[in-house]
Amino acid sequence: MALQLIDLTTEVEYIDVDASKVPYSFSIKLKDKTFVFTIKYNEEGGFYTVDLLDVNGNVLAFGDIIRYGRPLFNVVEDERFPIPVIIPSCLSGDEISEVTPKNFGKQVKLYLHDRQVE
Repeated sequence: MALQLIDLTTEVEYIDVDASKVPYSFSIKLKDKTFVFTIKYNEEGGFYTVDLLDVNGNVLAFGDIIRYGRPLFNVVEDERFPIPVIIPSCLSGDEISEVTPKNFGKQVKLYLHDRQVE
């Protein structure tokens, strides 16, 4: 996987997450489909997870760990999944290497990137 620089002169879209509400669910429209995200925190393991459901309540992903800099849902190539690639990252310049309760939803956001088809 090659790293690509983000053009900071353009507005970057992200999914707004309020870590103080975890665990919680919300609906969001991404491109042409609506999804339900459920964000949870695993106290024992010290990490966040996300469940992804379609608008009809069908589970597409369950307990996917939110890892800094790695695409959610392993960039599944399936028409049921979101079109944009969702990557937890920080664009503020802070040196961050993991998603934590202190930075999730603040510096670390779920940024939306165009899916690159080769």
